[in-house]
Amino acid sequence: IMQALVEHYSGKGWLQRVEQCILHMDISSLDFNQVVRLCREHGLYGALIYLFNQGLNDFRTPLEELLSVIQNATRKDATSTCYRMLVYLKYCFQGLAFPPGHGTIPRAQLHAVRKELLQFMLEDSKMLTSEVFKGFSSSSGKCPNICYLLWMDTEATLEVVKCAFAQENFEPTSSTLDASVSKDEEDTDIESPDSQNILLQSVVDAIIHIVGLENEAIHSVVVGTAESEESELWPSVSDFGHIVEFVSFFVSYKRANASQRVLKHILKYLTSSTTSYDDKKMPPQKEVLQLFNVVPQTDWNSDYVLNLCLDAHFHQACGMIYTARNQNLAALDSYMKDTMEPYHAFIFINKKLLQLASDEALSFRSTVISRFAELVNLSRECAFVLVIDHFHDEIQQILAELHSDHCSLFLFLKTAIEVHLSGKLDFSELTARNYEIVESLYSGDLEDYLQRLSNLPKLFDRNPISMTDKLVELYLELLCQYEPRSVLKFLETFDSYRLERCLLLCLDYGVTDAAAFLQERVGDVASALELVLAGLDEKVNQFIASVENAFSRTSSKSISEIEQPDIVLNMSEARPVLDVLRSSIGLCQRNSQRLDPEESQLLWFQLVDNFSDPLKKLYGSKVVNGKGCWSVGGETTNGHPTGKGFSQKMVNSAYQRCLNTLRRVFSQFVGEIIEAMAGYIPLPAIMAKLLSDNGSQEFGDFKLVIHRMLSMYLYEKRILETAKSVIEDDSFYTLSLLKRGVCHGFAPQTFVCCVCNCSLSKEGAISAVRVFSCGHATHLHCESEQSKSSNKDFKDGCPVCLSMSDTQARNKSPILAENGLPKYPVVEHEVPYGVHHNHETDHVERSRGLHQMSRFEILNNLQKGQKSFHIETVPPLKLSPPAIYHEKIQKRVSLVGESSRHSVRSGKPQKIWHMKEPKSKKSGNWLPPKSSIFSSDKNQVQ
Repeated sequence: IMQALVEHYSGKGWLQRVEQCILHMDISSLDFNQVVRLCREHGLYGALIYLFNQGLNDFRTPLEELLSVIQNATRKDATSTCYRMLVYLKYCFQGLAFPPGHGTIPRAQLHAVRKELLQFMLEDSKMLTSEVFKGFSSSSGKCPNICYLLWMDTEATLEVVKCAFAQENFEPTSSTLDASVSKDEEDTDIESPDSQNILLQSVVDAIIHIVGLENEAIHSVVVGTAESEESELWPSVSDFGHIVEFVSFFVSYKRANASQRVLKHILKYLTSSTTSYDDKKMPPQKEVLQLFNVVPQTDWNSDYVLNLCLDAHFHQACGMIYTARNQNLAALDSYMKDTMEPYHAFIFINKKLLQLASDEALSFRSTVISRFAELVNLSRECAFVLVIDHFHDEIQQILAELHSDHCSLFLFLKTAIEVHLSGKLDFSELTARNYEIVESLYSGDLEDYLQRLSNLPKLFDRNPISMTDKLVELYLELLCQYEPRSVLKFLETFDSYRLERCLLLCLDYGVTDAAAFLQERVGDVASALELVLAGLDEKVNQFIASVENAFSRTSSKSISEIEQPDIVLNMSEARPVLDVLRSSIGLCQRNSQRLDPEESQLLWFQLVDNFSDPLKKLYGSKVVNGKGCWSVGGETTNGHPTGKGFSQKMVNSAYQRCLNTLRRVFSQFVGEIIEAMAGYIPLPAIMAKLLSDNGSQEFGDFKLVIHRMLSMYLYEKRILETAKSVIEDDSFYTLSLLKRGVCHGFAPQTFVCCVCNCSLSKEGAISAVRVFSCGHATHLHCESEQSKSSNKDFKDGCPVCLSMSDTQARNKSPILAENGLPKYPVVEHEVPYGVHHNHETDHVERSRGLHQMSRFEILNNLQKGQKSFHIETVPPLKLSPPAIYHEKIQKRVSLVGESSRHSVRSGKPQKIWHMKEPKSKKSGNWLPPKSSIFSSDKNQVQ
């Protein structure tokens, strides 16, 4: 069946399907020899590897099969087989079964598989008929199997070999093995790192021998193909570089050893100018430093290596060699030349200052002070920490040394100011470890230095640098020279400086924004505004010229007139004008409240005049910038002929679009000023200023500005009307709820008199009954008898509640009784509002003492909380709902008229609040329909 299957698919050229079928079959059900023969005949090497690995647990034979195929084929035909062989080796070294997706190699035999495959690669080749192998054997004396793979692809072969010696493959992993594996099996199968290093050393020695690194000259093997094609030279420059990097990698990590001659070849290659590296590889200087760190000094000639490093500009390597020779000054010079990683110089200085003593230390300190300007240019943060930590007593000497280099002095003072303000420094570049070499080579020194940096707050507290006025002014002067844009920020954040001296410095160096800030601080706001507005005309002219050029170069027909101002304001030339506008507005707003109204108006009107003048010129002139550039003749804005493609009509249209856009932009500038000053200057004064200064102009000249003023006025008026309507509406409902609370009827809690404890409806009663708001009820004659028997200060009210209340309870707000009815404290000469029988009506009216009170008096008494005012003395309120905001708007629209397409309504607008007269017209109250709770049938209890 397999024979027929193979023949069927081979006839169609679908051998890959046969291979996929074999990979999914049970090997025990196949004729092993027949399938292997079929795979060899048809080149199904993936299935062949699978059969040997899974069927016979043989990992070596597939390599022999593939290697024999590679030897007997041309290089072009053998390439795919070579890469299949490399993939197979990589999977086996990583513990994965081949082909991909078939699980993993059993852990118990993983190390044995790796060792077996590596030993096969190091064995001598038995097939010496190939010209390639003959070339290798004639040059190196012996020809291991790895030679052919190196010749096919050196870089890929070395990367596969590295997978066999990855760092994790050498660590004991007995704790992760399956429970079925015994301890004896663990000791047998898992090799120690020492044994693995022995195997690695064998691989390195074999590669060194093939290339000939032990000799003065490298072996250049001339190899050809079996077809006697054109021969080639191996190794090439790139192949030799991969081999040297492979050997250097394991030597630098102490995994393999190399002789002095091999090290010489490695160092010569690493220091050559042709060496290149990418982000995945370690820089050559780092590899050299790593070799210095692990290889004893006796194994390399320091003079020879020093010359190589000097020619290659490996400053860190030179510094390490000088340090080993105890040449500290030369080492310091070398470290200071490394501008890419300047922190190594400060690590070296810190280390030597802690180690050296006596005269040698003094000499080294004086050298550091003499070169302090260069150190500041390397890293101002590290240089400042160096002063605080080791040279605090010599700070005056250091400043004197820095005076000769103003740039270094500025950087040092800038760092001192930053520390004075924030108390910290940024060492992100120092703490960023980009390469493992930093951790391995400088681990001890770097950790010590970082530890000292972590104590910066203590250092600053112990050795502070006093920022005197002289130092601050010196820094400000240097700041005006090197960073004029940062002067204003410094003056805003730093307070301890002399205003007059700093103002003179800012004026001398032309830092107008900072000078204006200082003049504002001393109170001269007018001079500050003049400084801010200085040079505005020049900036405006540049802005107009740039807009003119932009309109002349490009066609703006495709851009709408609405979008053109926004595009113009995004130009770089518009930024200075906008900065002046915003700065001057902020200046006027900050000082308007503390100035007199006249001074504040003069300040704002001066600002308006400066931005109104360009707008007047744009409306009055026939050209944009006054230079005649927008002529209607045969020249463009730059003075060159327009050519045949430009007609006079096109020039005029472009000029008109540019002019309209500039008018809109400057009207927008003036409008922003008007909006900003509206909160400080009365609108009539602003309008009078505009009309008086521009009376001869047409109204259209300032149409946009006036329109924005009126729109702003109407908007604020609309807000006030809305707020007033809301307040009125809320007050109406508050009073309606208040009246609902005082107009409802009272019901007694029990039908027993609270004085005599007799029934209120007993027969023969000659007195009326009084019901209080608290829910108690008494006979009138019982209440009068009790008042006679009590003292003269007895208050008219509920006898039960009066006896339970004290003076503190009188001042408290009303509380609820047990039945949920409000209880109020009673005031002298007032009778609580009760409900009586009909025959006591006159008595009740007299006791209540009703009188006419205005609404304002009622609300005022409620707000003040006067004790003499009692809510139950309030007469029947005459409430009327407020006018609604929308009703007012509707009235206004009906009087003025909305637009030409809407007619004026003749009738009155329909009210939202409908009023109706209650049934009882005697009271004269007008109540809304919502207040059905005010019905008079609930006002009495029968």
